[in-house]
Amino acid sequence: MKTSIKLLLMFCVTMAFGQKHAVEGEIKPVTEAGLYHIPVPYNFRTHATANLRDLRILDDKGNQVPYFLKSATAFKTTQVSDFTEFTVISTAQETDSSSTYIFENPDKSIKQAVFLIANYQGSKSYKLEGSNNKKKWFGIVNNGKLDNLSHPEDTQVYKVINFPLGAYRYLKVVFNDKQSLPINLLKIGKVSAEKETISPIKMDGIPVKTISFLEEDKKTKVHITFERPEVMHQIKLNITGPALFSRDATLYALESREEKRNMETYRKVISSFSLRSDKDFVFDIPAALAGELYLEIDNKDNPKLQISSITFMQKPVYMVAALKPQTTYKVTAGNKALNFPDYDISEVVNTSKQTLPIATIGSVTTLKQNIKSVTETSFWQQPWFMWCCIGLAGLIILYYASNLIKDLNKK
Repeated sequence: MKTSIKLLLMFCVTMAFGQKHAVEGEIKPVTEAGLYHIPVPYNFRTHATANLRDLRILDDKGNQVPYFLKSATAFKTTQVSDFTEFTVISTAQETDSSSTYIFENPDKSIKQAVFLIANYQGSKSYKLEGSNNKKKWFGIVNNGKLDNLSHPEDTQVYKVINFPLGAYRYLKVVFNDKQSLPINLLKIGKVSAEKETISPIKMDGIPVKTISFLEEDKKTKVHITFERPEVMHQIKLNITGPALFSRDATLYALESREEKRNMETYRKVISSFSLRSDKDFVFDIPAALAGELYLEIDNKDNPKLQISSITFMQKPVYMVAALKPQTTYKVTAGNKALNFPDYDISEVVNTSKQTLPIATIGSVTTLKQNIKSVTETSFWQQPWFMWCCIGLAGLIILYYASNLIKDLNKK
């Protein structure tokens, strides 16, 4: 009997604390080994914790793959108008061995060159040599490497290489083609002024469940609800009229707090901004987690604004991880019991100046039994707890009934 009770208690503990992830997705296979940016899509992120501490990458054997989180940043490219082409004297290519380019230095000294390369998947190692007579060559760079040789929006990419300052009249770059296909080097030159084009960060839209409007006390009060609490960083309004206006607006959430042993509801202001007909209606807001929000617009004695839509956006987040080709990786989230993993990769990898290739998460599956958060109701309100109590009570009654029958038989 004691053994049965212990087993029941162990079952209760397992039911109470054993949790699984709520969503999982599969990373589409990559073709080359290396570091990758893995965007966390909205339909995956919405089931994770607000700070994404529960994200895990698992390989095909179920082992954790180290990663670290990185906010999206705008990529930078060298403008074509700043490019001055060098004279390429000769080119030579040895099949499955090397590609050699000799170009002339038009300046007194040189410490930088710019390569215009047709998009190429992978990296390429090279060495750089210098000469004044094209006969005797001296080393400048022994083991250089070009990474990220593809542009997300163009068919070619500019790569800047830096090397020790020298005064050689001729320079020779030799690419190693022994273990990889040759690259298509279109031009060699320099940039007079390193201007940069910054691509804006593309925000992810957050679906809104309901929007309701209330006109009261010369104010427009908008109530917005979402399917579940979401992290948001931006709000965008589409206002069609009147033609000229300037209104103060406040975005807030309703929170509860204990005041003198009583629970009270108060406004937690997220952001305040001005809606003007001569400006855009897009506003960055402090990162906020909310399942419902309120927008209050002060109309004073003016007619109300004609608002056709309200959109909320969140900044994209990437996982940075080292992936291998021909390997199936699964990404999971939604286990609220997990804490941030402690991986070494964030200490030894610097991607601040790199544009890493993208690996995408597809086949996102939501596990229905885990959609509800365990924090929605107390554990003693859960059905399993009631059945455990009934089972435990039944065992206790059976135990005492058995002892009572034994005592009666003895008498």
